[in-house]
Amino acid sequence: MVAPSRRARALVVQNLGIASVIIATPVVRDLVATLPLPLGVLGHESSTVLVGLNGLRLLRDAAWNRARAGARR
Repeated sequence: MVAPSRRARALVVQNLGIASVIIATPVVRDLVATLPLPLGVLGHESSTVLVGLNGLRLLRDAAWNRARAGARR
């Protein structure tokens, strides 16, 4: 049971990295030059969608089966 939780934790770290990079990009762009509001919103919402889709990988049975198989080794 430890393997699935490790897989979930790794996915959370991935999600934090994805969100940080995608959100930091428009912030830096806005600090350097002007960034239109729609592009800032698009950047934020795209990170939300990517994080959500990445998190959905945990719902696949194959992911849990792989984690359980790894725990038995």
